[in-house]
Formats: sequence, structure tokens, C-alpha cells
Amino acid sequence: MFYNIAYGTGMNGSWRQYLTRSFRFFWLPLRAMKKMTEALKKEKPDVLCMAEVDNGSFRNRFRSQARQIARKLQLPYFKSVTKYRHHSIWQYMTMIRRQHDAILSNRKGEFRTHQLKSGMKKLVQEFVAEGISIFTVHLAVLSRRVRRRQLKELTGILKKCQRPHLVCGDFNIHKGLEEVDEFICLTGLRRVIDQPTFPSVSPTRHIDLFFASPDVKIVNAGVVHIDYSDHLPVWVEINQ
Repeated sequence: MFYNIAYGTGMNGSWRQYLTRSFRFFWLPLRAMKKMTEALKKEKPDVLCMAEVDNGSFRNRFRSQARQIARKLQLPYFKSVTKYRHHSIWQYMTMIRRQHDAILSNRKGEFRTHQLKSGMKKLVQEFVAEGISIFTVHLAVLSRRVRRRQLKELTGILKKCQRPHLVCGDFNIHKGLEEVDEFICLTGLRRVIDQPTFPSVSPTRHIDLFFASPDVKIVNAGVVHIDYSDHLPVWVEINQ
């Protein structure tokens, strides 16, 4: 499963909530995180990849959301990593440096990290378990040109992977699915999520996606209709 949890703000992407509950970006509501965690627990994911995770800033009372969710979902293996390059200017900003992406798993595996050259958010996480690699990304939100460069750089990382692999993440392709056509052509991956995921209050945009290499057998795939973030979670079931 992949889920952009929007730092646990609990907002569903409506402009009304953005305007009336914007304070939540600076002081997170514990009740929203509790509801989201309870919903995720019902899904019983084997591997949960997450974007926009607070790793213990003052707004989350200095507690790591990845650790909190891992404990509640009984996923003993996890890693939370900053999405900004080390020694960048963002690492010196109190709240921003705690903005992470994370991977949680119920089975032991190897956590790896890669770095993109383009964009502000440069992190690509890789989790290797049982002969499969799962890559997680969170691409640039404002610039289509930057996203295109990031996808080319991601293609280079994927071409070095000799294992069956999945790629999931928040691709921020607000201009439409044609943004990933070249990526699909260059990598040979196939897109396995058909439903829109953003905003969760009334989804119209295909932003959160899963891709699979030809040697990964997809049994089923879909979205989870919960509105504790402005994104919907996406999931795939595989058979290896």
C-alpha cells in the first residue's frame, strides 16, 4: 500500500477545510491520526509506503508518525528518511527537516535510499524483500518540467534493478496521465491503478500510482476510500 498521509492533518482536500483548518499544518490533531491509523489497521498491509510523514517536529509533539503507525499496525520493520538532500538549506529549517517519507513492513528486508538530482524532494526509497524491490517516490508538485527530469532520473535508477519491482508514490501529475507515458515507454513498466485519488473528498486526478515490472504478477489493485488525508491510499496484491 502507498499513502500520502499529509502529515496527519486530517484534511480531505476541500478548499473549505484548507481555509478553516490551516492551523493543523502547525499543530496536528491527535484524533485525526488515531482515526487514520484505525482505518489502515483494517486493511492489514504487508508493506506500507508513506509520503509526508512527520518525524518528530514540535507540531506532532516531537513524536515520529512512522514509529507510531508501525506500532499500531504491528509492522516491526520500518525506516523514515528525510526527502531533502543532506546539507541542503531545508535541513536547517526546524519543521521542514522533519518532513520524511517512510516504509513499514511486517517482514524483514533491506532498506536502501537513492537520490534524484532534480527538484526539492530528491528521495527515492527502495525496500527489498523476498526477491522483490519496492520503490517509493514523491515528485515535484509545481513544475511539469522538473517532474519530467525526475522521471528520467528515476528511469536510470530502475534500469539498474535486476529484480522484479514495483514503483509507487505521489507522482503529482496534475496535468494528466500523459505525463507518465514516456516513463512507461522507457522502463517497460505497466500502470496498475486506474482510479483517481486526489482530492479525497471528490477524486478527479490520478496522482497516487503503482507501476509494476512485467515479471510481477498483479492479482488485484485499487484504492481505499478514506478521507483522513487529501489523498486516497492505493494498494496492489501480488503473487510471486
